[in-house]
Amino acid sequence: MKNLKVLLADPRHTGLLTHSNYVPIGIGYIGSHLLKSLENKANIELELYTDPDEIFDRIEEWKPDIVGISNYMWNAALSNYICEFTKKIDPNILCVLGGPEFPAGTGARYIKNTNENDTFDKSFKYLLERPCVDYFAWSDGEVAFAEIVERFIDANYSVELLKSKDQPIKGSASISKDKKKLLVGDYFPRIGMSGSIKAHGRDIIPSPYTSGLLDKFLDGKFIPCFETARGCPFMCTFCDQGLDESKMTSHSNLRMYEELMYVGERVSNIENGQKHVEFFDSNWGMFNKDLEFAEDILKVMNKYDWPEFIEARAPKSNRENILKINDMLKNRVRFGLSMQSLNIETLTDIKRRNWTTEEYIDFLDELKKRGKTASSEMIIPLPGETVESYFEGQKFLMNNNVQPDTYTLMLLCGAELGRDRAIKNYKMKSKFRLLPKGFGQYRGKSILELEQICVETNTMSFEGYLQCRNYSLLVRLLNHKLFEPIYKLTKKLNINWFDLIRAFDNCVSDKNFKGSLKDYYDDFSAESSDECFETEESLKEYYLKPENFKAVLKGEKGENLSKKYLAKGLYIYNDVVETVFHVIKDKLIDKDDSETIEILSSAEHWLKNIHMIHEVFAENAKEKNKFNLNINFDFPAWLEKEELPLSKFKIKSTYKLSYNTKEVKNLRSSIAEQYGNDKQVAFVKYLSHTSNFGADIMQKTSQKKN
Repeated sequence: MKNLKVLLADPRHTGLLTHSNYVPIGIGYIGSHLLKSLENKANIELELYTDPDEIFDRIEEWKPDIVGISNYMWNAALSNYICEFTKKIDPNILCVLGGPEFPAGTGARYIKNTNENDTFDKSFKYLLERPCVDYFAWSDGEVAFAEIVERFIDANYSVELLKSKDQPIKGSASISKDKKKLLVGDYFPRIGMSGSIKAHGRDIIPSPYTSGLLDKFLDGKFIPCFETARGCPFMCTFCDQGLDESKMTSHSNLRMYEELMYVGERVSNIENGQKHVEFFDSNWGMFNKDLEFAEDILKVMNKYDWPEFIEARAPKSNRENILKINDMLKNRVRFGLSMQSLNIETLTDIKRRNWTTEEYIDFLDELKKRGKTASSEMIIPLPGETVESYFEGQKFLMNNNVQPDTYTLMLLCGAELGRDRAIKNYKMKSKFRLLPKGFGQYRGKSILELEQICVETNTMSFEGYLQCRNYSLLVRLLNHKLFEPIYKLTKKLNINWFDLIRAFDNCVSDKNFKGSLKDYYDDFSAESSDECFETEESLKEYYLKPENFKAVLKGEKGENLSKKYLAKGLYIYNDVVETVFHVIKDKLIDKDDSETIEILSSAEHWLKNIHMIHEVFAENAKEKNKFNLNINFDFPAWLEKEELPLSKFKIKSTYKLSYNTKEVKNLRSSIAEQYGNDKQVAFVKYLSHTSNFGADIMQKTSQKKN
């Protein structure tokens, strides 16, 4: 048998930090299945990579026979460039892409040329624009890629001979020799399709972990991840899994246990290594097998005290299971609650089945018993959603102590809402923006990833979208840990948190409001609009100008605006605190209630002096490192015993506040050296790269004097 050199890549951009640090489990499965299924046809030499520079170097040095690359919306341009680079090295290297960033989506049963199905023409156009891509695996990657490789072997390792027959390959799509037709191979059933989810048919694929294939990524830098099940029984139209009518398939619990034990042995003791794992399952905990698997996870936890926590998505049904799993696993499960919308019309339009409000509230009560808080994703503008229904949803979540995070609807080309029929039905208007961290410069070429986003529908205007987006920024800002003391105080005073943020939003957005907070709000509004381009071409033309691309690489342009402006908002912390308390006093309490006003004034005075953000980062900061703070309500003492009545702390108190001048100067110098001398820019970058920034960071020392 001949030797066959195969390079599999899951490229992650490195222009401004790495956009993902998960173990590349997808190409791991593809590689392990390939080695087993074709072990009698060729001596396969297999190598896996994620770093773009390593990929380019290895292709140039090793000259593999086949390059297979994962194709997601966050690396599609880079994946295509790798194919272009490869073909320049040797046109006979077979280039294959596979993944959800394809007009046919993932899990589709067919790609037909009909008037009602625009995916055929779009798939043709997609590949026509990528002439260096020989085949796109549109069925499940493991089976489709193995089939392509087998046909390549049968063609005597010749791309020219393989494509000369002008015949499609099962599970894949390609362009005909005359460039006039899309050749679509028959649907390739997913591994494990026979039987039910209990069949554990995916065990046919050898484990990429226990076989050692992924050992190079178990270095403590990559987050171990596991695909406990593939597929989703729900058909949400905004998701590229929504088109997947295939049954769910899974690995056996024994297989998953062996993998987790293998990984735990190797990474649990790595100093400063990753202490958590993530399960790639859209509904982890929905089936009884997940409950049974929790018993195996507990064995790993007991042996290695690892993982310290597990990231997962709560199931859309059988919610009690995830609570049982969490209790079994020492309260170490973190899960997001993705509601997307609470509007009944919207949920019907997007084929989404949420929990009832009663179920949701019951679940939140159970989380509270376990000392957990919840967050929930909201997406705008979904079909049927209005500005009014969006705020109603926000109100429901906040009134039930859920922190809502709002995201813009992405028109994924492989999802139902990314298709012409849906766009026409809901009169969806889209724009294009640069994908955060989706860029880099490789082998002298600047590469950009962009996303197509929906900014208007027949029920929400572009102005309404911006209104909701601006509000969501203030929600994220005031829900930061630094403002938690205000949240606790308002709750004690029976001031509704939703009403407060709405009033805060109305205050800041008023044209007569002035100051740095107003500038901050207006800057975000302007950037939210300016980051959107009408066409892909205009976006690329702008960002590929040398001066603009240089700014992108520095993080000055093209950033995630929500994260960027969260940092900017904390930079003007005192201005935010002052405005919040002004709004409370002016709009939300009785102006004649002198006792409450005194409590609020003392809390404001304390919060504006306890942190060192100004001392470390502000221009011309005064070096007053020791001073006394007098307050008429002992706010810090109440924070330590917040269950007690406020009346017990209505006493005049003096605190000595201090900080170490040398430590502050050293921190200031260190941040300036790493992020530049512009203090505001440096703070934004520092905060963006510091995941554990909380209320105790940069806090002065306090000592009560009386």
